Amino acid sequence: MTKVIDDYISELEQNLADLPEKDREDVVEFYHEFLLDGNFIRRSTIEAELGTPKQLAINILADYSSKDDSVSPRKETPKSNLKASWYILLGICAAPIGIPLVLAILFVLFFILAVFFGLFFTIIAFLFKFFVGGGLNLLKSLTLLFTHNWPVGCLYLGKSLICIGIILLLLPFIIKLGKILIAKCTQFMRNLGKNILKKNYFQTNTGKNTDKEK
Repeated sequence: MTKVIDDYISELEQNLADLPEKDREDVVEFYHEFLLDGNFIRRSTIEAELGTPKQLAINILADYSSKDDSVSPRKETPKSNLKASWYILLGICAAPIGIPLVLAILFVLFFILAVFFGLFFTIIAFLFKFFVGGGLNLLKSLTLLFTHNWPVGCLYLGKSLICIGIILLLLPFIIKLGKILIAKCTQFMRNLGKNILKKNYFQTNTGKNTDKEK
């Protein structure tokens, strides 16, 4: 019995690699105690109750990613926000809410992401145009500066410096805009996850003890 449970918990822990270490330890301990208390003796019985380790891990990560910072404080970065959004999306797709609703949610998400990132990549394309133009003008200036057409070379050099200056001025704004768009999309996904992922998979012994005290 213990080996079946230990194998399941070991696989679960491996699939929870993206969870912070302290939270991962608490979650693994909770489910380990849950299985021991339930006297589960067969792998099939465990998976009938909780799903496969990978399925349970996706549900836990989706539930964790949907929580507010006040519930589960974490350092947010664009990379962590993208991961959170991805896990919530996986959790929604795995939730027993019906294929039509999942398809509708995916359609809405696709539309919102298309609007947000369409704007972002339009600005990126604008900057790329300046980058290419500046590079071409710089090459032209280098070929003309040391000839009798040096005034024309200076003109091209000036154009290239203007393009480079515009890129350097707008680049911090573009980076900040990208971070804001990712953060807003993640917040939308968290709100969506809280409304759809009703079952609490992100269980810890700390949370269990707190509930008992209340």
